[in-house]
Amino acid sequence: MSLCGECRKKPWPYALVLFISTFVAFVTWLTLSAAGLQPDATLWLTAGAFLIAATVLFSYMVSCMRRHCSDDKHHAA
Repeated sequence: MSLCGECRKKPWPYALVLFISTFVAFVTWLTLSAAGLQPDATLWLTAGAFLIAATVLFSYMVSCMRRHCSDDKHHAA
């Protein structure tokens, strides 16, 4: 169940993951800055939030793309 070349090259899912992860990081940064944490701690926690959100969304996106890609192959056959 791997992705076909056409599904792998679509840029929108990757851009959406990047946008949502950046938004999560921004909101995290705003919240931690308003809470009065030190700038170093805010930076590390914001980077962690970005990486966690990007990892979870990317794995979810790839699993959904695999499911839909394999469905299209089975329906075409």
